[in-house]
Amino acid sequence: MSARSGGANPGSTAAIPRPAATVVVATQARAGLEFLLLQRPADARFGAGAWAFPGGAIDADDTRATWAARLPGVGEAAACVAALRELFEETGIMPAPPRGIGSDALAGARRSLLAERISFSQVAERLELDFSSTRMAYFARWITPRGAALRFDTRFFLLSLEERPGSVSLTAEHEAAIWTTPAAALRRFSAGRLPMMFPTARTIERLAGFPSVEEAIAALSDLQVEPALVRLGVGEEGATPLAPGDPGYDEVP
Repeated sequence: MSARSGGANPGSTAAIPRPAATVVVATQARAGLEFLLLQRPADARFGAGAWAFPGGAIDADDTRATWAARLPGVGEAAACVAALRELFEETGIMPAPPRGIGSDALAGARRSLLAERISFSQVAERLELDFSSTRMAYFARWITPRGAALRFDTRFFLLSLEERPGSVSLTAEHEAAIWTTPAAALRRFSAGRLPMMFPTARTIERLAGFPSVEEAIAALSDLQVEPALVRLGVGEEGATPLAPGDPGYDEVP
């Protein structure tokens, strides 16, 4: 099954990509590295029905100076904040548990954040959140094809959790969540039972080469990340997404 391109129309005017971030949340299971995927609603404006990693656009609060001493120092600070914020908003997962704060207070902070009564930087200050020791790596940057109605310039992070959270608390932004290994996800994708967008599938293919989360973090840390603009070639099934280095990529405008 071919991966989705994101709804691009090769002949239309290119929109300016919006800066965004996404995070692959991984844990070590008996079967090896496993990670979290979320399913978008069938009527979503972007990636309808697709399974994807938690993530979204970078907003103004993500750029505040208050974050300087609270981050692990990987990738662009604002993108790292956005990845952590989107993870908390979309799933309730908090990789930096606040000191002395119970689950009820954390859930309340999330509700206020989702209702836009408080910003993520205010949550961090009030709960004294510190992500500086969080195990993360910045390893990829994907740009939606020219011609898409909605375009994103997305920074990809890998985040290691010591253990899988007991639950994932979804919002209306997603319909379902699964924890899966790369091999299992790729099998279901190939069978047409796990639709994904092109960068998601390519990321999982990349993760399949690592037997453990620690090996993935070690190998993907300190990489020189180059932007990868997805281009659309023409194949037997119509528009075919291509990444830099793929056969035919340089022949597509």
